[in-house]
Amino acid sequence: MEKHDQLLMKRQNKNLVLDILKTKSPISRIDIAKMTGMSPTSITRIVTELQLQGYLRETEAVASGVGRKATLLEVRGDVLYTVGIEIDKSLLKVGIVNYIGEMVSLHKSKRNESESYMETLHKIDAVIRKIMDENEIPAAKIMGLAVGLPGYIDYKNGIVKISDQLKWKDASLAEDLQKLTSFNVIVDNELKMKIVAESFTGKAKNSQNSILIGIGSGIGSSIMLNGDIYRGETNNAGEIGHTVIDPTGNVCNCGKIGCLATYISEGAILADSRKVKDISSIEDVFQSYRDREPWALNIMDRASTYIALAISNLLCLYNPEVIILSGNTIEKLPEMKQAIEQKCELYIWEPLKQSVRIVYSELSENGVVLGAAIQAQNLMLELE
Repeated sequence: MEKHDQLLMKRQNKNLVLDILKTKSPISRIDIAKMTGMSPTSITRIVTELQLQGYLRETEAVASGVGRKATLLEVRGDVLYTVGIEIDKSLLKVGIVNYIGEMVSLHKSKRNESESYMETLHKIDAVIRKIMDENEIPAAKIMGLAVGLPGYIDYKNGIVKISDQLKWKDASLAEDLQKLTSFNVIVDNELKMKIVAESFTGKAKNSQNSILIGIGSGIGSSIMLNGDIYRGETNNAGEIGHTVIDPTGNVCNCGKIGCLATYISEGAILADSRKVKDISSIEDVFQSYRDREPWALNIMDRASTYIALAISNLLCLYNPEVIILSGNTIEKLPEMKQAIEQKCELYIWEPLKQSVRIVYSELSENGVVLGAAIQAQNLMLELE
């Protein structure tokens, strides 16, 4: 037992040093020792092991006061890679990310909504091989891959329980994709992947408690508490699209009446708009809003009200430091931001207004892919 405890502590210390190097490099050995509280001898031993394993390299020395210069250390980005994948009903994105979180290559392709489950998986496999060949990345350097997609996901077993957008049900995605690609695979809801990216390099980078809200074909959220994704019992924490806001309202595709999604989702907005005007797409609604057409102003005003109410309710429940708004609706209709902020000022409980920042994601189309790749790193790397 004592030997096991020593090995566990050794591994934890090694992970701690590597985490510091990933976030603070270039950094000297002595600074790592100060940050960790470990002895210089221990740091030297760990650094030597990491260098031999190819994780680190030394950079030019810098003066550290009186005496000799301190040699700095930095993490090698090319030591390992992970693949991040986003599957949407009409779009497929595959990206390879290096060990320091840089997007090496991103490939986007259209996905036919009518294509079968296995057609999509074969397409993913082909794109991964293409990107690896183009960037001369050997399979041995791929730690694994992670997939973010809309729906109810059993992330522990890699099963897509239900995805209305993709029309998948009880799909063993992790197992099937692993058989096809030979890589380890993890699967999760797209917004949970995206909040990982926001915490790594986005608007939640310096926050321990944050909420990401996605507004587009549906509406949902992901929640980060104390630096970890809050999942709830069945990984459905944050599914605000199915909170009931009007028990006498519209019928939702889930079978309930008055769900939030029936007022905010693009499909709901489009359906209401077509009762007034013959339009072909959500972009037409957005343009009518910009043109100040009264019917579009009324419909989007109602949507902004419900978005603000959702923000207010999430704030009361979780009291995060930051709420990040993202998704197709926000990105394609930035003119709506002012209306949302005005409604938030009206509906948010006064004691919470000063403690929260409401911001907008800047990761755009890369967020889910990057977050998935970073999550793959977080879960798959096992140092000896």
